[in-house]
Amino acid sequence: MKTTNGPIIDMTPSGHFAQEPITGPTLGVILARVLVFTIALGFAALAFWLAVFTVPILIVIGLVGYGYFRFKMARGGFTFGHTMMRNGHR
Repeated sequence: MKTTNGPIIDMTPSGHFAQEPITGPTLGVILARVLVFTIALGFAALAFWLAVFTVPILIVIGLVGYGYFRFKMARGGFTFGHTMMRNGHR
């Protein structure tokens, strides 16, 4: 019985390989993948910083609106009486 010590290289009678050797991605494919990843990372960073700066501003606007509403309620500016009239009754 014959034992082999390595891979079998499949060649044609003319001396060429029967299958083309497996090659990795070309430089253009690698650069395209890096470009797509960089653009996606840039959009994610932009969304993150937009959220970081927008959420505190919205919180401050909400607190100012709440304070204004409470101030107007204390001075009698807002009342909840007679806001929903049904069948002409108050």
